[in-house]
Amino acid sequence: MLYPKLFNIKKNHFVIKLLMGISILIAIICFLINLLVDNRFYWSIISIFEIVYIWVTTMYSIKKNVNIASHVAVQMICTSILVVIIDLVIGFSGWSINFAIPIITMTANTTIFILTIVSRKKYLKYVIYELIIFLFSMLPLLLVLFKMIDKILFVCISTGIAILNLLFVICLCGKDVKEEVKRRFHL
Repeated sequence: MLYPKLFNIKKNHFVIKLLMGISILIAIICFLINLLVDNRFYWSIISIFEIVYIWVTTMYSIKKNVNIASHVAVQMICTSILVVIIDLVIGFSGWSINFAIPIITMTANTTIFILTIVSRKKYLKYVIYELIIFLFSMLPLLLVLFKMIDKILFVCISTGIAILNLLFVICLCGKDVKEEVKRRFHL
């Protein structure tokens, strides 16, 4: 019995180029429609950045041997950038930095916490991404210190979760984390 040939998106560059071309065409069409119909509100910028976000996520996802923690870090950063852009396009009311980014960082820290518990033996692969997520989680706190954020409840919760997560990691495997950081950064 013969098995059907499986379609491998990684090896089929034609499909990727075709879909990329269609995406560029859709972005151009959205921009032109926006200019012709209503040029007071540039909603097409949101559409274009969403297309870019989808491609960054897709290309990162189909990359060989992607670490789950790196995927969480990339999603956190890309999603945060996307919500800030959307907030800027619709008039910047501050919901992106007051609510969305703290919620995104809470989710990323919780995900890394669960990954640490579930795959403790493989945790050293996650250490650098844990630190990246922690540092990114401190950005809303810096915005509070510079008085750029009005509502601090979500920032306090997300900062607390990030600090607890880092303390958990240090308590769980502090010596291994220290050695991994030294190895990666050649300290």
